[in-house]
Amino acid sequence: MSPAQLADCGCGHGGPVNSTRTSEKISGASLFRIDMHTHIMPPTLPDLSPFSPPDAPRPWLQLKPSPKDPEQVDMYVGDSFFRTVEPNCFSGATRLREMDEAGVDVQVLSTVPILFFYDEAPEPVTILAQYLNNHIASLCREYPGRFVGLATVPLQDVNASVEELKRAARGLRLEGVEIGTTIGDKNLDDPSLDPFWRACEELDFPVFVHPLGYSLQKENPERWGKYWASWLVGMPSETALAILNLTCSGVLNRFPNLKFCFAHAGGSFPSLLGRIEHGYECRPDLVALHAGGISPKQHLAFGSNIWIDSLVHDPDLLEYICKKIGKDRVLMGSDYPFPLGEVPVAGQMLVEEEELDGFLSWDERAMMLAGSTINFLGLQDTFGGVFIERLEKFRRVNGLDRKGENGVATPPMTENTGVSILSPR
Repeated sequence: MSPAQLADCGCGHGGPVNSTRTSEKISGASLFRIDMHTHIMPPTLPDLSPFSPPDAPRPWLQLKPSPKDPEQVDMYVGDSFFRTVEPNCFSGATRLREMDEAGVDVQVLSTVPILFFYDEAPEPVTILAQYLNNHIASLCREYPGRFVGLATVPLQDVNASVEELKRAARGLRLEGVEIGTTIGDKNLDDPSLDPFWRACEELDFPVFVHPLGYSLQKENPERWGKYWASWLVGMPSETALAILNLTCSGVLNRFPNLKFCFAHAGGSFPSLLGRIEHGYECRPDLVALHAGGISPKQHLAFGSNIWIDSLVHDPDLLEYICKKIGKDRVLMGSDYPFPLGEVPVAGQMLVEEEELDGFLSWDERAMMLAGSTINFLGLQDTFGGVFIERLEKFRRVNGLDRKGENGVATPPMTENTGVSILSPR
């Protein structure tokens, strides 16, 4: 296939379309699937206790066998229990078995956000980031057709982060970087991060942004400690704040080639878009001062910087975000292996949910399941061919033409594949 990028097949920003498919239910289970949003950690972690004073609390994560089940691991932050994790959080063999059972071809691996440690001293966190990146890279080398890796960096030290970014890209051959929504007390619009954004741009390293969750409960346990509030409400709010900061600060204007994917479908930002856009218009002195004349709504609808994953658990919400950000900017992501994710079957809504027929063709579903992640991470040479092969077979088996079963015509075809292309990444 061409080295140029795949594009969406017939993606539009309009309303629902009329389906012309047969009454027989079609399953997309045979389509190629890449899960953009998964987390992993090593089975062991480096001992960072020498970096803490003897009488001071030790913040570092410890992994201990669970007394309830020897196959499980209990995670402790210092001496405080955090959560219990199953073998699929640290065992490559377990992940591969569950991927096969769920029909997932490839996982994009990123670290567990509790391991960011942005509020600790840079030196031990740099050691930890290197350890985590080495582990992810080793899995990608061992299973090159199944795993793709994202790096983590000690962003409280921008210079160290840039150096680790270079090592991850050039030495470890990772494909992007995962960061949090805040870096200690800094938001993502902080000017001190500019050298990091510049390095991401120069290395052509996409950025996956994931909220912290635990930080809100740590700051105010009375407010965020009940009803899983920091995860259910706090994390989406963290992501919304991160997108607001990036779209209103001029960061995306200064670094036009940066590519961001935001976890959990952009958090609460898409649903707040009308309110935010109205604020941009009615109080430009507060919202638009540094935005360079480009509103948050324009960045989402027409910009080239922002993608989101598909993790909404609701077909109506998926339709809404397709209208606001565009179908080609939605990447299948499950948050595997954690219970708030689309588990045990990543991408199940995209491959099985009939409600999606009203606004997505099967070509568009295929792009969300894998093609758009191939574009985002620049994986055309690795997975572009098998993606197209599987899509063409799916069309033949289900009697679909290249307009898609609901009459949405695709853009011009290349190499007789029926899948259009864009310029190289």
